Amino acid sequence: MKLFSLTLISVICCFLCCCYGNNYKVIVRTGCGKIIAGTEGKVYITLYGEKGNSSTIRLHNEGKPGFQRCARDTFDISTEELGIVSKIRVELDCTRLSEEDNWFLKTVTVYDDTLKVQQSFPWYRWLETTADQKTESVEIKRNFETKYPDYKVTVETGVEEDAGTHGKVYITLNGGKGDSHKILLDHEGKSEFQRGQTDTFYITTGDIGLVPEIQVELDSTAGSQSPNWFLKGVSVEDLKRKLDRSFLWNEWLTPTADQKTISVEIPFFSLTTDYEVRVVTGDEEEAGTHGKVYITIYGEKGHSSKILLDHEGEPEFQRGQTDTFYITTGDIGLVPEIQVELDSTAGSQSPNWFLKGVSLEDLTGKIDRTFPWNQWLTPTADQKTISVEIPLFSPTTGKQ
Repeated sequence: MKLFSLTLISVICCFLCCCYGNNYKVIVRTGCGKIIAGTEGKVYITLYGEKGNSSTIRLHNEGKPGFQRCARDTFDISTEELGIVSKIRVELDCTRLSEEDNWFLKTVTVYDDTLKVQQSFPWYRWLETTADQKTESVEIKRNFETKYPDYKVTVETGVEEDAGTHGKVYITLNGGKGDSHKILLDHEGKSEFQRGQTDTFYITTGDIGLVPEIQVELDSTAGSQSPNWFLKGVSVEDLKRKLDRSFLWNEWLTPTADQKTISVEIPFFSLTTDYEVRVVTGDEEEAGTHGKVYITIYGEKGHSSKILLDHEGEPEFQRGQTDTFYITTGDIGLVPEIQVELDSTAGSQSPNWFLKGVSLEDLTGKIDRTFPWNQWLTPTADQKTISVEIPLFSPTTGKQ
């Protein structure tokens, strides 16, 4: 009888593992722009993965109202093994409501607890129902491939006496496009967060945009040995945009007997400025160039070095093309002028270039500036390097 019971339990476990192979955490963010951004309707989700798709699952937490204005709702669901999730279907069902209802869906984040992979599905649109059609569904593809890490996180512990901790440390990245899942920073079998130590982790979140703030949590519930921690700071490198941001703390995190988990929110500390540079090449015949292009940014407080605009292995500055680059400079203040240089000394093929213009977005201060040119840069046999200074375009006067 005992053997039969064990066998039956094993069969049931195997069945459950086959049928419910993956656990997912689904995070849904509702917009804040309108008072009516939330919904009283029912919301369902279907996950589409490499190995198949899930059933249609209602997103519902018993006893809790969901999908209210500005809300961030989290749901735990289980499905068969799907592999990497590349697409989702979200359905709003208002059939039980007396009148139509709309919902502004910002983003859906799907965290695969088995594969430890997080995917972002941005929407930023309304799902609208009418009196005649009380259900509305949309299919959303993931923002971009997330099989590889998106961020490099470096954590520095102070050198003060007993600065290290044996507690668990978690991080949440609060990005411009959404927030990450709360992520455990852990190297299996290694001792992290010891006095004077720097620990590096690679994490996958999906594209949550630039990170202006992080949340660090220390959990000492597992034991009383070294519960406190002196956190010097955290740096977060965006591996896609090649931008590194520092989050300085230089203080103790001190749990108590009554509160063994403590978290702090740390804003981005900047002595530098990050820029997104968009270079537009004209659509004229042979407008593109194979020369090297450099930029110098002139600010009110100083200027940057001369920076090569280059994507390794990718052709830039071709006819009708817009090329985007991410660069970091010191704090040079507001930018009234830039200098663009074309260097054709490396070869004679396509030495000329029709530059339509440059847009420069200060990602730290969220300021976008335009520098139109709409002219040729034409090196000669005697002068193979040519540079132009382009002033800021004023939308008020329409002049540079």
